[in-house]
Amino acid sequence: MDKRNILFIGGDERQLFCAKYLYRAGYEVSIIGFDKYRDIPEELMVFTNPKIAIILADIIILPTPCTIDEHIFMPYSDFTLNEKDVFSHLDNEKIIFGGKINESFRINLKKKNIKFYDFLEDESITVHNAYITAEGTLQKMMALSDESLFGKNVLIIGFGRISKHLCKLLSALKMNVHVLARKKSDITWAKLSGVKSKQIQAFQSFKGYDFVINTVPVKIFKNTMFDTLRAPFIDLANIGEYHCSYYIKLSALPGKYAPKSAGEITGEYIYQTLAEVEYE
Repeated sequence: MDKRNILFIGGDERQLFCAKYLYRAGYEVSIIGFDKYRDIPEELMVFTNPKIAIILADIIILPTPCTIDEHIFMPYSDFTLNEKDVFSHLDNEKIIFGGKINESFRINLKKKNIKFYDFLEDESITVHNAYITAEGTLQKMMALSDESLFGKNVLIIGFGRISKHLCKLLSALKMNVHVLARKKSDITWAKLSGVKSKQIQAFQSFKGYDFVINTVPVKIFKNTMFDTLRAPFIDLANIGEYHCSYYIKLSALPGKYAPKSAGEITGEYIYQTLAEVEYE
């Protein structure tokens, strides 16, 4: 069966750019959960009744993150939907997309034999989003400083995708980049990338750094360590457990810094995935 009706439920501006991309690709696209957003593209059909919207859709695009405390992430809406509200109107003819789909929702989808795809399990999207996050972090660093970043000392905690992109961007600006990592292999890779590195276990002080950027999603340091901090501590991992006056949480940067790019990357992934599904 040719599935052409797509419903976007909630999310940030990434969803709208993704919706426009798929509309241009020939799909019939509708949205719900954007009642507080002022500039909704006129080509998108707007629903106000979740039950009708879900029943009429062949494909449902949930946001990234899909849910927060079991409620669909809908920052541009005055009403709320939870997982059960959505799930109760689904059948196994529908296809679901979303980012960071939680385990309970996955289990229920599998019980109904509903196909679903998680954006954050696709390598191409995660790599693109990591680069956009690195760019957005650089923009924030520039906004925080009234001086050139040239020659500044920056400490990056962790050496995953985001950290690797940051090392390249910040090194290109002639910043002095230092990396903290747990694995010896990451220490080696960081050194081969041209940045200074050491194991987290050997780290003792934030003294001397102009910026500290955390990419590790678990708490590593005791709060007393922050007595040595005199620079912005930019948390990209959204830990929220570090308490200091220099703490800055930066979350969901692809949706805030470059929603058009992030949305169209997701739209391309959905388009390609649906094309493959049609031939199964």
